[in-house]
Amino acid sequence: MPIIVGLFFMARNGHLETEAAAPAEVKGTFTLLLHGCRYPDDLENIAILGKEGDAHSFEIYAKDSAYMVKNGLTGEQALKEAEQFVRCNIHFERTGLRKILIPGGGSIGFEVQPIYSASRFGTNPVLDVHYAIRGRKVTVYVKLDPEIEKALSN
Repeated sequence: MPIIVGLFFMARNGHLETEAAAPAEVKGTFTLLLHGCRYPDDLENIAILGKEGDAHSFEIYAKDSAYMVKNGLTGEQALKEAEQFVRCNIHFERTGLRKILIPGGGSIGFEVQPIYSASRFGTNPVLDVHYAIRGRKVTVYVKLDPEIEKALSN
């Protein structure tokens, strides 16, 4: 229980917001972090596009084997690879693009999440993603929505 409380506190302290974005906004050079797609029914799939050349860097709170990193991609390349990557689940329907905002409203990156069949899972998105910032480091916490996790365990 203390670990869960600690993770919640870390995610809420310095928590970054996201908002819907258009593909035309993905401009510049990016580091692409690809999390998940370990097996055909894996739901914890997400791609993070961190802007290169600014002061912020992203890391995913997970085992090194749960994600991969690609550097130096153009916005077009990063978005294309991200969208292809999150299609790996058999229940995939479409992608959702959101920009990651720092306090004051500036964008420091983007996330691409898969949108799954609402008839299968009852809700979208199925992921509970938090961005915690400490200094210039942004830690990404990815887990299933608690309701989805509960439904799948029954």
